[in-house]
Amino acid sequence: MTAAEVSDTKMAKATITPPKDESDIGDMITYENGEDEALRYIHAVPVEYTEEAERRVRRKIDFYMLPWMCGLYLLQYLDKVALSYASSMGIRTDTNMSASDYSLSGSIFYIGYLVFEYPHNRLMQRLPLGKYISTSVIIWGAILASSAGTHNAAGVLAVRFFLGGLEGAVTAGFVLITAQWYPLKDQALRSAIWFSFNGTAQIVGGVLAYGVSKGFEKGGYTFASWKAIFLVTGLITSVYGMFMLYFMADSPITARWLSEKEKSIAIDRLRGNQQGIGSKVFKWDQFREAFTDVRTYLIFFFMVTVCIPCGGITVFFTQLIESFGFDSQTTFLLAMPGGFVEVVSMLGLAWYAQRINNRMYCAVVGQLFGLLGIALMMGLSRSGTTAYPIGQLVGYYLVIGNSANALMLVLTMISSNTAGHTKKTTVNAIALIGYCLGFLIGPQTYRAAPAYLDAKWTVVVMWTMALVACLGLYWVNRRENERRDRLQLPVQPEGQEFRDLTDRENLYFRYSL
Repeated sequence: MTAAEVSDTKMAKATITPPKDESDIGDMITYENGEDEALRYIHAVPVEYTEEAERRVRRKIDFYMLPWMCGLYLLQYLDKVALSYASSMGIRTDTNMSASDYSLSGSIFYIGYLVFEYPHNRLMQRLPLGKYISTSVIIWGAILASSAGTHNAAGVLAVRFFLGGLEGAVTAGFVLITAQWYPLKDQALRSAIWFSFNGTAQIVGGVLAYGVSKGFEKGGYTFASWKAIFLVTGLITSVYGMFMLYFMADSPITARWLSEKEKSIAIDRLRGNQQGIGSKVFKWDQFREAFTDVRTYLIFFFMVTVCIPCGGITVFFTQLIESFGFDSQTTFLLAMPGGFVEVVSMLGLAWYAQRINNRMYCAVVGQLFGLLGIALMMGLSRSGTTAYPIGQLVGYYLVIGNSANALMLVLTMISSNTAGHTKKTTVNAIALIGYCLGFLIGPQTYRAAPAYLDAKWTVVVMWTMALVACLGLYWVNRRENERRDRLQLPVQPEGQEFRDLTDRENLYFRYSL
């Protein structure tokens, strides 16, 4: 090896004992003492690898993992907003849904999400992560398709409840997957990539809804167009889940597409996280610590306040655009640019957050752009709901385009800033309970049609409070990092890198800002 190569080489402080077959892998990751899988997999003999080898492994992980996550996030958001498209196609009339029934149909989805959220997190700690998510996807796709068979409000509400319960595995699982495959420096941008497919779903959904609406208008079909929306999206989702079940890896250790050396590199890349890839043993001390950490409560408060506006917009965005004076088919097309704005703003802010190493700053910027958008909508509508439709539409694009930026960045903070697998899954569940509560409450704020002034004021108040929570998280984490810097020990103990320690136990752990 040349001197140049030596200078470009990382000492992994670890090697692997290659498993003989699949059964050996199972033996390696099923154990009683609570060790992290990564610690179980690697040993004390150094393995050398170059920066190029690390980049090659990262590209391979991106190629094999990110497409599955992006496609599924597109489908889960498309499934959620299918009800909003269906409302413009006549589902409310065909099922005799009142205005309060429709609002409740938006909220009950998140009641199901809330009921199933902690069980999902516990089961994802115990069971193979990729297979658990894939199975949930297959079942929820079948439930979504069954929405086409509903004929009254009770049927719609029942389907929405179970749909929310099954979809609850996705975001929680993706937070864990991101932490399991990527080091801290890569997490924000990768999370932004899969999260940005919410915006892509708005573009795809607009095309789908417009095409179905036009096709049924001219085709003389004997069943309603809104039923086709549910059938198409539901069946595609189930088929997608079947492919995921077979192809998506559960962890770096069991990935069939990584060689044994690539697995050691993939795991070694996570050393700097001070978190490992997850113990299967539930630890009560970590569970209790989650409830004594002020960050847990700040994250919960943030999730509730940021998601109340998002929950209403998800269900009522077609009604908002129609209130500017557009018909339903034009509304489907006009909703699409909002998705483009979301993709650009989310990826842009995530890239900038990675560049300046400050996610909370970018979360605050995203919140400010969202507040600017709602202020524009409120100011222009003072002359009437149909006054200045283009200006109101621009305001809507700012709102929808920045509605999830801070949410995405805070979710990545959970994966980056919570060490100890039981604590991570617990905080993850608490955060997503806040997410559910926000989305549950959100549709209930849309009562004063067609201007929805009550909902718009709610957006202003809630997003201002969410902005304050972001600043609080930044201050708490920065102050703790400064304290730990003063206590920094000169040498890191051998073998400690992958122990299932929490952030409080491990003084080498540093919070991302």
